[in-house]
Amino acid sequence: MLTAIKELGRANRKTTDELTTLIQTPKGFEKKENDPKVIFINVNTDRNRFTGIELEDYDPGKKDKYLYRRGSSNGPDIAPSSILTEAHKTFKGKILSWFKDQTDPFLKKIQSILEQNQDKIIEQVIKRAADLKKNQGKLLTLKINGKYLGDLETFREWVKRGVRAQVENRGAVAKEKICSLCGERKEVSGDPRVFTFYTIDKPGFITGGFDEKSAWKNFPLCYDCKLDLEAGWKFIKGNLKFKFYGLDYYLIPRQLISKTIAKSDIMRILVDTRKNIRLTRQVIKRITDDEEEILDILKEKQDIITLNLLFLKEEGGSSAQRILLLIEDVFPSRLREIFQAKDAVDKLLNGNFTFGCIRVFFRTSSPGKSQPDLDKYFLEIVNSIFKGVVIDKGLLFQFFMSEIRNRFLTEDNKGLFFARVKDALMAILFLLKLNLVVFKEVKVMADSRFDRFFEKYPALLQHPAKKGVFLLGALTQLLLNKQYADRGSTPPFRKNLKSLKMSESDLRALLPKVQNKLEEYGAFTTGKKQIASEISKYLSIAGENWKIPLEELNFYFACGMNMVNDVKSIISEEQNTTEV
Repeated sequence: MLTAIKELGRANRKTTDELTTLIQTPKGFEKKENDPKVIFINVNTDRNRFTGIELEDYDPGKKDKYLYRRGSSNGPDIAPSSILTEAHKTFKGKILSWFKDQTDPFLKKIQSILEQNQDKIIEQVIKRAADLKKNQGKLLTLKINGKYLGDLETFREWVKRGVRAQVENRGAVAKEKICSLCGERKEVSGDPRVFTFYTIDKPGFITGGFDEKSAWKNFPLCYDCKLDLEAGWKFIKGNLKFKFYGLDYYLIPRQLISKTIAKSDIMRILVDTRKNIRLTRQVIKRITDDEEEILDILKEKQDIITLNLLFLKEEGGSSAQRILLLIEDVFPSRLREIFQAKDAVDKLLNGNFTFGCIRVFFRTSSPGKSQPDLDKYFLEIVNSIFKGVVIDKGLLFQFFMSEIRNRFLTEDNKGLFFARVKDALMAILFLLKLNLVVFKEVKVMADSRFDRFFEKYPALLQHPAKKGVFLLGALTQLLLNKQYADRGSTPPFRKNLKSLKMSESDLRALLPKVQNKLEEYGAFTTGKKQIASEISKYLSIAGENWKIPLEELNFYFACGMNMVNDVKSIISEEQNTTEV
């Protein structure tokens, strides 16, 4: 992954200068809805005066002019340009303190003006900030003689030197060592501070105990590679961050054959494709909830590139991030297989499979929880899908039925219950198409009017017991529909379904109950009798002790309830009637 980021950064740096790589976007300022502002302290060195406070909207295109780069938490930033918290603390601790120990006459003059007018400056900054919202991003910086800091070579050079000094001052530098990325013998640092999920201020990250001077051994990195990583990571954060059902992932491409396509061309293709989707609202196939997802486009590329998907999560309100999952080396050919499986399921069930069909079962462990607590399970399944790793179907049915039961118990005979059953069915069929779930093969020959229907689901509905339970679910749903139509309320027969926790014996005993109740309603028509006959035949062939887990059995029953219209259409077509 790091090599891929470095390669993207090196390609990006060819079109930009070092300063552009070093400049950062203040935390939160990347979101337009936050409406961030920049507050300028205007200084005129020709007249030796502070000339007032100026406010403007934060413009991402002017980052090189604002010169913001985070420095020490207890000291000034790399340039006198800092996020405004409390006016007096930010001005004194970040802006004014930056000029301490400066010897350049020009900088000393600015320092003198700021010191002489500090009370007036703080007062005016407070007044101007009071007009802004509390959670609105605010950057406090300087304008010198009407010019931005980035317009002045003095400050531009100080930023470049400041970053180098920042690394050296941390004491994690070694000379004439091998850089872990470029392989060249150079001065290296073990404290790149590129990624917020990497740190050396905790004992576990420091080779050799608590001595930070030995930290370079963990991640020896030369300054050029550090800049490449920064440029690459900045490009990825700005262009290749995508939503994934409450999570975020970064798409990190890597080229395998350097002579075929220039790395800068890969960057252009990725960025232009996403922009085109955003501007034209081009309709493309998606497997996530991000409207600008580009995986459908990338699946058409040759296997001369691989993709890394990095899932990160912010830790609380801090800027630190934690890696949830890294999926490495996904080839475009694998994406094609995934989309082919999606297409097959969509066609079979007239639906739209996405990872959302899986996420609804792996979000929260109970309906009362507001925050997701099943991310770990969900991401393990996502990883298995992209990497082709077999998934425990028992785990799937456990979570499928947990959510389906919740909907069954809280909904009436329609609504989200049927939607969740279809989601689960689409999910399991999708995984079957990719050979990621395995069912024991059972070959039983039995002529049935439903043969053509079951042939559509050969692995899922192969066992005669599964076929019988599926049809039993459909017949039961026909009874519930009858009761609902007559009563206009929750069908009383639902209590016989035991909250969809029926065992093999429960299901065997259910068939005569359904038949008797249909006869009581005078609704045991020829079509329903044929369905009941098929159920009896399948259960008889299956014998006893099916050795099918309870969760799985109830899933097939729920699928039959959900697909009752498909069963009805087969009987109706056979009898040339609309009444079953």
